[in-house]
Amino acid sequence: MAKQKKLEKAAAKAFARAEDAVADARKAAEKLDKKRLKKRARELEKELAALVGGGATADATADAAADATRAAAGVDLTPPLPSVRDDQVEATVEYAGSVTTPKPHDPELDQLSVQALRDVARARGLRNVSRLTKGQLIERLSE
Repeated sequence: MAKQKKLEKAAAKAFARAEDAVADARKAAEKLDKKRLKKRARELEKELAALVGGGATADATADAAADATRAAAGVDLTPPLPSVRDDQVEATVEYAGSVTTPKPHDPELDQLSVQALRDVARARGLRNVSRLTKGQLIERLSE
């Protein structure tokens, strides 16, 4: 009987050591995966820096690549939207929330910038035009 208890106790210790070894192996595998992921991330940062910055080389440090990546984050890579102009649609189509002028106005006013409209309004003697929007300026000038 005593021998049986000793064997059970030894088996329990061996099982506990095996569980610890498996847990350690899992931790080591996770750490290795993290290292691989970090290495891959550094490689991708270098590639991105080379593509965006143009001046980064393969032997650049990881810090330089990370700085280039952060600087590239401010670059807008969105292509410009195409100009959409439909001549068949009436110019006074009312959109939700927009203000349409009840009277027809000079179509040349639509071509002017907001600053140019403000200058024209000041030349005509209108006051307090600096905060008006383009539509409001056109409306005031059309009166």
